[in-house]
Amino acid sequence: MDKRQLIYFLSTLFFVFSTFSLRAEVLPIETFIKHGDYLDIKISPDGKHLAGRLRGKDGVALIFINIEQGKIVGGTRAFGGGDIHSVAWVSDERVIYEIAERRPGHDSKFSTGELFGINIDNSKAKYLYGYRAGDKRTGSRLFTKDDNYSSLEVLNVLPKDKKHILIIEYPWEQQGNYWYDRRSRSAIISKLNIYSGKKKKIEFIPYNNVSALADDNGNVNFIRWQTKDNKFLSAYRKKNKQEWQMLSQSLGIDDDIKPVAISRDSTKAYFEVAEGDAGLTNVYELDFAEGGLVKVFNNTESNINNWIYDPHSLKPVVGVAYPDKTQYYYTDSDSNVVKNHKKLVKAFKGQDIFFTSRTRDGKLILVRVESDINPGEYYLYNTESKKAQLAWINKSWVDPRLMRPVKHIAFNARDGIKIKGFLTLPEVKGGKKSPLVVLVHGGPHGIRDYWQYDDEVQLLANRGYAVLQINFRGSGGYGNKFEDMGNRQWGSGIINDILDGTQYIFKTEAIDANRACIFGASYGGYASLMAAVREPDTFKCSIGYVGIYDLELMYSKGDIPDLWGGEAYLQKVLGHDQQQLREFSPVNYADQIKAAVMLIHGEEDLRAPLIHAKKMRKALKRAGKEPKWLLYGDSGHGVWSMRNRKDLYSRLIKFLDKHIGQDVAIPAAKAQ
Repeated sequence: MDKRQLIYFLSTLFFVFSTFSLRAEVLPIETFIKHGDYLDIKISPDGKHLAGRLRGKDGVALIFINIEQGKIVGGTRAFGGGDIHSVAWVSDERVIYEIAERRPGHDSKFSTGELFGINIDNSKAKYLYGYRAGDKRTGSRLFTKDDNYSSLEVLNVLPKDKKHILIIEYPWEQQGNYWYDRRSRSAIISKLNIYSGKKKKIEFIPYNNVSALADDNGNVNFIRWQTKDNKFLSAYRKKNKQEWQMLSQSLGIDDDIKPVAISRDSTKAYFEVAEGDAGLTNVYELDFAEGGLVKVFNNTESNINNWIYDPHSLKPVVGVAYPDKTQYYYTDSDSNVVKNHKKLVKAFKGQDIFFTSRTRDGKLILVRVESDINPGEYYLYNTESKKAQLAWINKSWVDPRLMRPVKHIAFNARDGIKIKGFLTLPEVKGGKKSPLVVLVHGGPHGIRDYWQYDDEVQLLANRGYAVLQINFRGSGGYGNKFEDMGNRQWGSGIINDILDGTQYIFKTEAIDANRACIFGASYGGYASLMAAVREPDTFKCSIGYVGIYDLELMYSKGDIPDLWGGEAYLQKVLGHDQQQLREFSPVNYADQIKAAVMLIHGEEDLRAPLIHAKKMRKALKRAGKEPKWLLYGDSGHGVWSMRNRKDLYSRLIKFLDKHIGQDVAIPAAKAQ
């Protein structure tokens, strides 16, 4: 390990980025397309070791670092060429981890649903759970265990039990020669031995796509599940083996709210609740003795997306929301967690602060710091000395001083709805106006853009393009009402927001309105083509990446109809009006597109099957507008491998340069 990897042992002061900027330069494309090297770390309960996921040439490995010595003392790799997918401490000396592997026809890696255990000195390494648990070829001596054709989630590490954890199992569904985790079968609660892998089934949960909450004593108190018609319901019981009762029966609260935490002493519970006319998500506390819900965070402007809890009580004390830049809400000014968080926010001014793990005694906190130009760093913060040490750097090759800042914007759409978004401007000399790329996020429901470091945004800005990101109606984070506004508006209201935002930027920023392109993936790919249909003269080029172009196929092609509640979801967001589905499908209006088109797709895409891109390409050809065609045979819903990513983004930049680059002579728009 080199000095940069161990820099946290040399740093004892807060790290603050230089305020000066380096001269703009075109950076190698690898700067923006490489997957992260130092991925994430977690501190052991006793504060003596760090467990980190580190990417190398052979995949993602797990390493253990002795903090005092500054030395790697152990580690492991996933067998079979996989990656270490996630890691969790279950005691002072032991972690459990999952792996991810490539599947046939895909260049990305997916979790296999398997669980392994290992000590910090590499002893007692065991295959604990998974579909190959009984396979001698894994090298495990536990081949007498049963294979588990299912995935799992850890419900509780059971701090009073040194050998077991409580898990929930999600049985897979077989179709042909493949198994799928569709959450369409009843879940199972089990206790798993973290040393032997032996498992004891506790009970079945008779619902589909269920989540659960358990206390430190192993009582599964809450469950939440999805019905076939895409509704969510919750139930409660005080102890195991008792009958489940709907929340309205047992606690006198709404059945559809989401349980999210139980206090350490099991006297309180916490719920996510959509409140007010806007349906903003907030956290509410329920005292079992007193009854009634009490709001935890006040005066919020957008959803509470996350929170930091007090380690002693497990009460949420810092709320995190993203109306534009990150906002924090504090509930208890006497809490040490609140005091320490406020100190760090002040020290790392202008950056986001989140506590990711901490020691049992609370003396050491692992803090993640990130921003629009900083991909992320981890610091060890000593709550007694009030000092922080740099511990880990995500994307260590990225120099934040060479990245471009992201500013938030807001405008009123044509129907008066307030829409927010972000704009990233390249460095421009001589007062020139910048060409624009409208980068459309996927979803479109529940997904959104954030004020954060984004590789695509920074690549485009580094190549001289302004980048506009719009959180159109339907996007997440602004309440249920705003999200529901996008229902059955895929080709109308949402596209209006994108087009209105583009015109707003033309009028208010130093943007060349004659040099605009629109680009997005998944729904963003759809929107890129639909916007070019709706306003043919606005964009000189349109790039659809793993997009959906024929909405009538949504009910018969792809994996969404096969998911539990999938068809009801489509009915909610798209509807069954065949005329509207046709009107909202860009494949039917290829003759109206004036923009140059690039279509990018993975041959093994299950979410947006290749038939969408093939039909769009055929329609464009028939209209005499041959699109630029990029097909990746070993990719699915997005390109993952470095080889393919370098090819994709190199070609994409050339396509942009050809059609809206600074040196392209584009005649002025004709007067209307």
